[in-house]
Amino acid sequence: MHRILLAVVAAALGTPAVALAQEPLELDSRQVPDEDNFEEWLEFIRPSEDELVYEKIGWRNKFWSAVQEAKELGRPILLWTMNGHPLGCT
Repeated sequence: MHRILLAVVAAALGTPAVALAQEPLELDSRQVPDEDNFEEWLEFIRPSEDELVYEKIGWRNKFWSAVQEAKELGRPILLWTMNGHPLGCT
């Protein structure tokens, strides 16, 4: 799997995959989480307010009551269904 990913990245960069695999990876000290930059990483990882807007939507988990409410308000319904394991482990 790693070889495939490396080949895709190499193709996107226009670099032979062999050259990418042989180049040593040099990391800036800011790129490695440690005690000194923990707060910076925490801020980077936390979702912003814009990314959390979906949580403010009044989601419904009962279909028929959602249908009735949508009819009353003249709004559409998003019906999200799935089959299988939520993590794709089927």
